[in-house]
Amino acid sequence: MPNVLTDPPFATDPPVKMNVDAKILGLVIGIIAVIFAVFGLIGLIAVFGACTIAGVTISGCGFPILWLLGSIVVLAAEIAAAVGGFRMYQLNREGKNLVIYGLALGAVGALLFLVGQIIFYSGYAGLGGGYGGAIAYFIIYVIVYFVIYYLVVISRFPGDAPLAPTPGYPTPPPPPPPSAL
Repeated sequence: MPNVLTDPPFATDPPVKMNVDAKILGLVIGIIAVIFAVFGLIGLIAVFGACTIAGVTISGCGFPILWLLGSIVVLAAEIAAAVGGFRMYQLNREGKNLVIYGLALGAVGALLFLVGQIIFYSGYAGLGGGYGGAIAYFIIYVIVYFVIYYLVVISRFPGDAPLAPTPGYPTPPPPPPPSAL
């Protein structure tokens, strides 16, 4: 039974047909995921200090456990996507699955991060409900993840049949009509 996440119904006939080289896409995903993982590690340090300003603990904040958990899940997703991207670059087809699972895990982590930020901002009355930016961040995050997911699903390894005709090359002739019997 095929996995709907890694082999969606639109994979064989996508609505937008592009020839995306899986090897190049894997390299790009791997490099970008490593960069974001480094920033994620730096972000974890910020989350640990989120409830203190100049050494003073903010009242009502508590420990932003969901915020921290979301950051850790997103970091794990970025590492999974980086490993999967580099496997795609090495022409390993299982790398696509790892990238897709990393994207799904990243979306869950972003949701946890959003809930943690909303709880954090609502616990501190001085911020006045400033979590609109967190919601916008989450929406942009999901849109970017979907675009990357779509590109990974439609990407083709060398030797696979292209989705769209290559410009400059003649299109193959149509098949002959069926013979009347």
